[in-house]
Amino acid sequence: GYLFISVLVNTNSDLIKLIVQSIKNDLSSRNPIHVNLSLQCIANIGSKEMAEAFGGDIPKLLVSGDTMDVVKQSAALCLLRLLRTLSDIIPGGEWTSRIIHLLNDQHMGVVTAATSLIEALVKRNPDEYKTCVNLAV
Repeated sequence: GYLFISVLVNTNSDLIKLIVQSIKNDLSSRNPIHVNLSLQCIANIGSKEMAEAFGGDIPKLLVSGDTMDVVKQSAALCLLRLLRTLSDIIPGGEWTSRIIHLLNDQHMGVVTAATSLIEALVKRNPDEYKTCVNLAV
């Protein structure tokens, strides 16, 4: 289903509203495979509509303490893709310290994905991410 959506459905289609609801269901699933597939679909589509629909959910998933590492990695990369589409998707302030804290993660995939996300965020607001220099060096 997600492959079909990613490749063949036009982002201007009337089906997008139904697709968004289906993706939201999978994004809130307890099954990490479903969550990962939904994150990858969101990133593959990467439209403004997807950024607006999921911009609030993905950062929460990224910094949640009970999210599995592979899901955090996918969430960081998905958020990076959406950030490139809609630059104000991540509000400053409250998320900064939580995103920087991902650099302390034990899973190298999470650290690498978080580094890519932070690099994009630093270009937008360098002063807000000065505290991550010590962790990165």
